[in-house]
Amino acid sequence: MTATVAVVIPTFRRNEGLALAVRSVFAQQSCGDFELVIVDNDPEGGAKACAEDLAHKAPPHVALSYVHEPNPGVANARNLALASTNARLIAFLDDDQSATPHWLSSLLEAHRQFPASVTFGPIDTLLPEQTRHHRTYFSRFFERHEPIPTGYMTHAYGCGNSLLDLDLLPATRPLFDAAMNEIGGEDDMLFRSVRQTGGTFAWAAEALAYEHVPVERAQLSYTLKRALSYGQGPITLARKQVPPDYLRIVFWMGVGLYKMVVNAIVYSLLWVLRSERRALYLDRAARGAGKLLWWHELRFYGASRLGGTSP
Repeated sequence: MTATVAVVIPTFRRNEGLALAVRSVFAQQSCGDFELVIVDNDPEGGAKACAEDLAHKAPPHVALSYVHEPNPGVANARNLALASTNARLIAFLDDDQSATPHWLSSLLEAHRQFPASVTFGPIDTLLPEQTRHHRTYFSRFFERHEPIPTGYMTHAYGCGNSLLDLDLLPATRPLFDAAMNEIGGEDDMLFRSVRQTGGTFAWAAEALAYEHVPVERAQLSYTLKRALSYGQGPITLARKQVPPDYLRIVFWMGVGLYKMVVNAIVYSLLWVLRSERRALYLDRAARGAGKLLWWHELRFYGASRLGGTSP
């Protein structure tokens, strides 16, 4: 089968989530033939047996392949996936996500109408039943929604639930910067390059995917650490420029200080009132703090995850 579309699922020690994601891809409707590439980023190749079992269950219109990237790192995994297919259009789905039946066809239709470099779809959050506190906050943390119909937009999201048109992306290869293997943000680096080279972004309002949040992620200890890291994002991009944009670093530090102080005050008041909304403001304060603690890189991926399974 020669397909112009490939769905890519990078995975790291999350076989149950991988199987759920793959089965949702098997169930895609109205999208014709396509490839499905599973990229195993576990040095021990822990997803191989799972992938082989799933390959036997693949429908005729899905050409499933398994590739192993033993060098841990999300950028390494994405780059190997792109090197493993000749498809022009690459749809990324994470191994903690599942796609709705018309997910892929909706991404492709949005791209047909609005041929952008990168097209993003919405994400709904599925929380574990035992998560009782701060459910609204956790849902908002993991979800992705835009109050706009399908069409062009000015900003970018992460790679999970996205469609990349390789013909409309920068010619530099590999696309994803391996320097971001452990801290993440390899997609932010790419999308900054897309902007700088005149590329475009689009929104596919009907291309819905679900984020399946495990119990260990539906914890403030996890989300606040991620919020701190997200807050570092703008300064990380400014630091990685050649030469570094020091004025922008100072600007974002000022923004971070303001946001940290204001949101910490609001959080304190809401804490006294025991309001469920307090978690949102604590999150915002953490993102502000991240802009002040930009030098302290938090590691979530790659070699930093070798001590256990993925949360």
